[in-house]
Amino acid sequence: LKKTEGCLPICGETCFKTKCYTKGCSCSYPICKKNHIIAIEAKTVDEHRLLCESYEDCFKKGTGNYCASFPDSNIHFGWCFHAESEGY
Repeated sequence: LKKTEGCLPICGETCFKTKCYTKGCSCSYPICKKNHIIAIEAKTVDEHRLLCESYEDCFKKGTGNYCASFPDSNIHFGWCFHAESEGY
């Protein structure tokens, strides 16, 4: 595991019904990990429901419509989320 942002990789809680309540953390059962740590450790986008390589991965998984990259260029996967526009 690489040192990233000088912080602990775990969030100090266990997953409850696949949810984590600490901001910036997601369930990597049975513990909650920081989102970027999940992305660093993953070998494929199938290892977590929010990992993506393109917006199409997010659509297929039903976890969003946008695949956002992490600021660290060593992280090869992005993170799905729902993005809204005001429809100009």
